[in-house]
Amino acid sequence: MDPRKLGKKKKLTHIELDLTQTQLAEKIDGKQKSISGYETGATLLSIRTLLKIAKVLKKPAGYFLEQQGGKKVLQD
Repeated sequence: MDPRKLGKKKKLTHIELDLTQTQLAEKIDGKQKSISGYETGATLLSIRTLLKIAKVLKKPAGYFLEQQGGKKVLQD
């Protein structure tokens, strides 16, 4: 998946929950700068970090790995 698309989905979700980058970073024991990098696609996030973010944002991790139209990026 294009890291920018993953970041855009994450950004829209944290905005839906009225969380700032700083608040999200605190909840996953991370840094605001890292969150910004994930959202712009400048930094790739680890699976562990993706799972933490998904939990805080109340979405399944797979939500962030789907392309438009519901197609999964990773095959089972």
